[in-house]
Amino acid sequence: MASELCKTISVARLEKHKNLFLNYRNLHHFPLELLKDEGLQYLERLYMKRNSLTTLPENLAQKLPNLVELYLHSNNIVVVPEAIGSLVKLQCLDLSDNALEIVCPEIGRLRALRHLRLANNQLQFLPPAVCLLSII
Repeated sequence: MASELCKTISVARLEKHKNLFLNYRNLHHFPLELLKDEGLQYLERLYMKRNSLTTLPENLAQKLPNLVELYLHSNNIVVVPEAIGSLVKLQCLDLSDNALEIVCPEIGRLRALRHLRLANNQLQFLPPAVCLLSII
């Protein structure tokens, strides 16, 4: 499975794919192959639903700077790193059906964000910065 994942990511890098589907792969960690060297600079949509991810890398925005949509629902993510606020082009973020207990206030820096899904988590409250977003 690991070699298939590496091959998928390598092809996406070489062919400058805008979409990458890594759903249903039983991933426990964010694939380091996505973050190697310059990352995937052309990638706009990353689908990683129904895996077993627990964290996201701090350098996500640095390595995937052109993400417009990020689908992470149905994982086991507990914390979203502050660096999420640096994904300035992000318009859609789906973190529903995870184990989130808090959402970092830096999410309020996502001025392009239009869709934010947080249903079915362990959230007690949202940071005030979320109220400043123009989401639907």
